[in-house]
Amino acid sequence: MVEVNPANGIKRLTSGNGEGFHTWEVSEIVQYEKRHARGTMARMALAIFMFTGLRLSDAAIFGRQHITQVRNKDTGIWEKWIRIKPGKTDKSKVRKEAIVVELPLLPELEDELSFAPAGNLTFLVTEYGRPFSENGLGNKMRQWCDEAGLPGCSAHGVRKAGATVAAENRATHEQLKAIYGWTTYQQPDHYIRKARRRIVAQSARTLLVFDRNENENVPLLAGVEESGTKKYKKPN
Repeated sequence: MVEVNPANGIKRLTSGNGEGFHTWEVSEIVQYEKRHARGTMARMALAIFMFTGLRLSDAAIFGRQHITQVRNKDTGIWEKWIRIKPGKTDKSKVRKEAIVVELPLLPELEDELSFAPAGNLTFLVTEYGRPFSENGLGNKMRQWCDEAGLPGCSAHGVRKAGATVAAENRATHEQLKAIYGWTTYQQPDHYIRKARRRIVAQSARTLLVFDRNENENVPLLAGVEESGTKKYKKPN
């Protein structure tokens, strides 16, 4: 209703903890997988968070009804895609239409989902066969991380790890927005800028190496036979 936003020029408030939730490292993902074998709910949860980028609330309701067959226009082959409305953007009062996240079902994720028991509305279920609540899934993920010796890791940290990997693999702003259901460029820009700094630093790492023998005296070359033009008398 106002013509000018009174908050223009004011910096955003920060939580005070820098980067927020800890972003999983590859070594931590491997450590988690060693503790939780394939076919377990713990392993399936990791795959869902890693290969979909879903939030806790959306991962808790993610089921077979969200996987559809889509024909590739170029090849004519039917492919499996995930189609889901993230709850966070679905209830937005700013947008007239809810954001729909559509992304291909990666073979790595499909392999893990094949262990899910049939007949359930959601892939992730409790030990009683019931769907998790958002808080319940968060607490269970906390337990699974602790069992793997990863007290600093969380479900949201896996989502951040996926965005980091995608950015380091040259994902664009639009691609990250499509995967994670983001509506602004601020969120993907954070990961892209961070990935670019890391890539540039890695390519420039040799520039920090210096020659320790630079100032030492260089020994003179050993004597060599003097060269010159051979002189001889021309015949008359």
